Amino acid sequence: MSFRRFILPALAAIAALYALSVTWRNHERAAGLDFYIYFVNAQLAARDDIDNIYAPEVQSRIGEEYFERAQRSGSELRKYDATRRRRLDNVSSPFLYTTLRWVSRDYERALRQYHALVLAAFIAGVLLIARRVRLSWAAALFLLAALLLWYRGFEADLRVGNVNSLQLLMIGVLLNVAPGFSRASGGRAEARPYVAGAVTGLLIAFKPNLVLIALLVLFARVASHEWIRLRREVAGAAFGGAIALLAAAINYGSFAVWLQWLTAAAEFFGRLQTRAERNVAPALALHEIGWGYAVAAVLIAIACFAIWKSKTRDDALIAGIAIVIYLLSAPVVWLHYMVLALPLAIALMRNRATAVVSVIALAMIAEEPFELLFRVPVYPNDAWHIAPALIALFVCGIWRMSDAHETAAAL
Repeated sequence: MSFRRFILPALAAIAALYALSVTWRNHERAAGLDFYIYFVNAQLAARDDIDNIYAPEVQSRIGEEYFERAQRSGSELRKYDATRRRRLDNVSSPFLYTTLRWVSRDYERALRQYHALVLAAFIAGVLLIARRVRLSWAAALFLLAALLLWYRGFEADLRVGNVNSLQLLMIGVLLNVAPGFSRASGGRAEARPYVAGAVTGLLIAFKPNLVLIALLVLFARVASHEWIRLRREVAGAAFGGAIALLAAAINYGSFAVWLQWLTAAAEFFGRLQTRAERNVAPALALHEIGWGYAVAAVLIAIACFAIWKSKTRDDALIAGIAIVIYLLSAPVVWLHYMVLALPLAIALMRNRATAVVSVIALAMIAEEPFELLFRVPVYPNDAWHIAPALIALFVCGIWRMSDAHETAAAL
């Protein structure tokens, strides 16, 4: 008993701390291909010579300006990233850029700050989701250690300086805010749906690739006739979205920045990145012939049928399935997006049967365990590992959602 209660968690904590130290040592000085864009755009607000940060002319002109600044900076990291981003590729939401105005104007310091933030967000996100689905501390910490050491999706997110780990943290917060409304009483419990809705609104405004979470959760509330909770979550989401819209508008001096972003985002999804560019989208071939979104429609229909039949209120499963639908059907899926496969994978670990599938799927997505075992590089065949793993997670998620025991699991 003492082994399971004290010694095993202690060993898991040691493993997690070791993995943390190795990860920081290996990646502290990594360049920031995506972070460089965030760094530049965080400094463009209120400049009189910029009317539209998403305009092609502005992206070229500002890219050249900051390239010249980098050459005079004396920072090799900044020179390296500025050379790779000599023309900016601004497609992220203005709210995302707004949230990063706090980083240092010294590029190397800002990059170190952001690496620390991404690492902390990933750790907190994994542990919050594990807590939500009631994994033991030992299991959660051993899982965290393995992910830090061998999960290439997180490694990619950290090394390019993207935001998927920040999204993971927000999902973890969302799932821990949501539980308890139907069982508890009092003002605190009544406030939870408002807070969960607000977090959802901010999450979508930050990066709208997770909008399916809101749609499937809304459908689940309708299916289970949770009208009061639904109204409060919608009100909270409207408030969170309004805060994001207002913050970016104040930052850039106009609400027009949102319309400009919508045009840029539409153009981005109109151009398909190739496998050579490390686009690991499972549905890429179907998008190339115009059938890609049919995959999303079919998967959404399956999820909605399972939700309606089970009347499930398990937000961890619903959110995880929504994200995996996106990963399976989107035209552009970068390797660092695989951080977003973790919510469903972790949710499936609370059941022994699906836990086995989840661990195998994560090992396939991680890539490094396969390369260590077979001494064969996964690239450029990433999608052949990732697609079946995501499909397995989706199937297990639907099966657990349809299980009578899941139906009874109230949040």
